[in-house]
Amino acid sequence: MNFKITARHFKLPDDLRDYIEEKITRLNRFYDGIIDLEVILGWEKQTRYVELKIHVYNKQLVLKEISEDLRKSFDLVLDKAERQLKRYKEKVRTKEKDVINSA
Repeated sequence: MNFKITARHFKLPDDLRDYIEEKITRLNRFYDGIIDLEVILGWEKQTRYVELKIHVYNKQLVLKEISEDLRKSFDLVLDKAERQLKRYKEKVRTKEKDVINSA
């Protein structure tokens, strides 16, 4: 899995970068077919946002969370990503079963 972290309009602290890298590796437990992953961090006025783009086979999942803290936003978007990946994995499995059963 390739991943890239982008900070918009600020310099990303090393401790936050380490935290994000550690948490991102957890996503492989939910679906191991992740090709690319991009984390975009930024802020607008008083809110902090995290956008997560996950490239899997034939699909791109785009998730965004907004809150007053970057870590909180990242944790929220990570929870969303886990649910989306579980759903996608189940969808792929059902399609595979349908193909096998129809043959």
